[in-house]
Amino acid sequence: MAYATHDVNSSNGDALPAPKASQACLSCRRQKRRCDKKIPACSLCERMNRACDYSDASPAPTSDDFNVLQQRVLELEGRLLGAAGNGPGHGQSYLHTPASTISSLSAGVQQPPTPVYTPGPSYQQVQNRFPAIAFLESESFTRGRIEAPSAQIEIPLEVLELLGDGSAVQTVIRDYFDTVHTWMPIISKKRLTRNMLNPMWEAGPDLALLFLCMKLMAPRPQDDPENIYNPIYAAAKRFISSLEASGMVSLMLLQAYILVALYELGHSIYPAAWMTVGSCARYGQVLGVHDSERAPQLLPLVSSWTELEERRRSWWGVIILDRVVSIGSKGRVLACEEPRDRAVLPATTSAWDEGQMASQNPPSVSSPMSDPLCPFARLCQASRLLGKVLRHHGQRDVQETERFQQVSDLYLELSDLARILVHQAAMPQEYLGFSTPMSVCFSALCALCDPYACNGSGEQATTPEEGKMQTQAVDGLKTVSSSIKEFSDHLISQTTNNLDIERVSPFVMETLYTAGSNFAWDVRETGNESSQESLDSMRQSLGRFSGKWKSSQAYLRILEAQEFTYAAIASG
Repeated sequence: MAYATHDVNSSNGDALPAPKASQACLSCRRQKRRCDKKIPACSLCERMNRACDYSDASPAPTSDDFNVLQQRVLELEGRLLGAAGNGPGHGQSYLHTPASTISSLSAGVQQPPTPVYTPGPSYQQVQNRFPAIAFLESESFTRGRIEAPSAQIEIPLEVLELLGDGSAVQTVIRDYFDTVHTWMPIISKKRLTRNMLNPMWEAGPDLALLFLCMKLMAPRPQDDPENIYNPIYAAAKRFISSLEASGMVSLMLLQAYILVALYELGHSIYPAAWMTVGSCARYGQVLGVHDSERAPQLLPLVSSWTELEERRRSWWGVIILDRVVSIGSKGRVLACEEPRDRAVLPATTSAWDEGQMASQNPPSVSSPMSDPLCPFARLCQASRLLGKVLRHHGQRDVQETERFQQVSDLYLELSDLARILVHQAAMPQEYLGFSTPMSVCFSALCALCDPYACNGSGEQATTPEEGKMQTQAVDGLKTVSSSIKEFSDHLISQTTNNLDIERVSPFVMETLYTAGSNFAWDVRETGNESSQESLDSMRQSLGRFSGKWKSSQAYLRILEAQEFTYAAIASG
């Protein structure tokens, strides 16, 4: 094994730099990761607690290596076909490009042109058997009771490799239900467990994709800031694209879409997060889970209450994502319509997990706020109100008096929900469970008040009513920001270990940032020391979760940029 050498006769008195290996270790080469070549072990291998091998042996070939090899074989076949023709262009299976022509002329030697792109073997020959009549003439599709055939597509090799054996999949399932399921319970634990225990049951590509996306969400990312673009994420995006192209009809595909959207939102991968949420909405509408009465139903008839509840929860998951991803995207249109007043809210999650059927009169959107509900049902209520806030700000041609009355009504409704949530979360063991609906409720209050706290032109209010509304909005922002500060303090006290941090949803990051931004504004306007302390506290809270959700780092950078701007303005 060769090591890089250093000049031992250096005349300066500085300490000699640590020796490094002359090449990357086998693990980093195999994963195509940057290796710092530290001796005796690189930082990545040391962090992963694995052996670090700097030997000259070549790493075992991966699926990507086989794909490259196949590409070269295709290129050689193209050259042979071209040589067998009777002249230039005859029988060639490749295309000339300007780059290949220029490089050939400059070198003075005829080089092979760039071959036509051929996808890897894992993603070839996707056939779409979906009945177009479902969209071209939906009434005929419904009357004819036409069923969408199952998609014939193999599970890609890279997906199988990433999932591992049955034991690894069981670990993924356990970790997922211990963490993500506590704040976004849309996948039936009972159904998944029953299927895994059935020896006659064969896993399809949609379930393999769902397992892959569960694995994407369950573990905590490594410290590498670029790790959000990991192989699991890339494979999941490719696999989803293939299943979509095949015309697959599956609730598990919708759930996989939701998990990918959550991952992208939690790590600030934009515009992908925005686009994926839109795909969730569209695909849910394709399945018909958004409206079981009027929309064509492509999924099979439900066979149990547990299955019906799972479909209902999956669509609520889409609605929640659609509202949360739109908080900071003013002016963009929501992808889902408002839930109707008689839309049923989710049943108690613990009962659903056990397969215990809920009461005959389940709670609905129009049920009183005072009715006892589980955290996920509260999250649905908070997201519905957030949607009303966003639609309110998007209204046009509404009289000022009517507009201000709508704001007052929404503020009272959201405040009532916030008080109920704080009361339900009073028990320490319940706080993490209710932290997600509380964060969305607080974010909705801030989103409601913010446009009225300062008009877009930066000028003073033009009417007495507008001035009154502005004063109330500023007071509202201060009150809500103080509540978020208390919420943050409680959350920090409840996340004493890594498992607790894993159970905090990415929605909380936006809430902490919003409060921090409000405190920063107050510091600039009044120099309030208490607001400065609260701002520092928000920064610390965001930093606490930066190892789990990269969006917290993005929000911290925005806060720093705002403070720099404020300081530059103050200094003239």
